[in-house]
Amino acid sequence: MQIAEEEIERTTQEAVKAAILETGGELAYEKARADQMEAVKLVLEAENKTLKAQMQKKQNQFFYGALIGGAGGVIVTSLVFNLIMGFCK
Repeated sequence: MQIAEEEIERTTQEAVKAAILETGGELAYEKARADQMEAVKLVLEAENKTLKAQMQKKQNQFFYGALIGGAGGVIVTSLVFNLIMGFCK
């Protein structure tokens, strides 16, 4: 009976060791995968910030271009109108 209990205990311990090794391997794989995803996330966040800054710059350029174009159009139209009015008198 003593030998049987020792054999059961030894078999149980070996089964637990095998389960821990298998689970530990899976956990290590998942941790490595999570670390890789975190690194990719940081790279994508940096790229996103860069793209947002570029987009803001383009929007500002468009706004200032429209503002300058509108003001230039008003000035040119005023000059042409004044020239035409000058010729008509």
